[in-house]
Amino acid sequence: MGGPVPPARRRRACRSCGFHRDPRRRPLLRVEEGRVELVLSAPRPRPELAAVREHVVTHLGNKARVSTLHDMLVIDVDRDRLVEVATFLRDDPRTRCDLYSVNAGVDTGAELRSVTFVRGTATKVFAMLRTTCTELDPHIPSLTGVWEGANWCERETYDMFGIEFDGHPDLRRIFLEESFPGHPLRKSFLPPRSDARGG
Repeated sequence: MGGPVPPARRRRACRSCGFHRDPRRRPLLRVEEGRVELVLSAPRPRPELAAVREHVVTHLGNKARVSTLHDMLVIDVDRDRLVEVATFLRDDPRTRCDLYSVNAGVDTGAELRSVTFVRGTATKVFAMLRTTCTELDPHIPSLTGVWEGANWCERETYDMFGIEFDGHPDLRRIFLEESFPGHPLRKSFLPPRSDARGG
């Protein structure tokens, strides 16, 4: 490794290698040596990200907790301020987060979490919005009024985790049938028994 690459050479395949053999010909395996560079590091923080973070902190004040992780803003916000903070991220000239990427649900066991990723296509700002609710009160405001792309992502999170997005225009299951009992990615979920599994 790391030195000059010797020319490729032919080797006979071993009989116990487990790959298909053509009974009419003996298979040959072409072996080459080389070097591959692996990059095993996280994305480097951009210098301007600190300035964007300070700008967001200045404008949001105590409405959210803002930090950075690698190359993105991480904004933890209470659910009653979620739409306000999301609208700021979309409309502010320094962030201009116009692309809704995805929403993910998380069940920590103690709470349910909605994690939304958005990006500014012109500003290159990448932000993660996190908000929480409880299993007994699984309500979070919908972001479909801020980003229309939230529609199906919120439906998926509702289907899998049971988080109800208040104000969503069509909140219904997207993968499972409406009569399916429970939400399968919750830690408390017990799969229904069926005759196929001996139940």
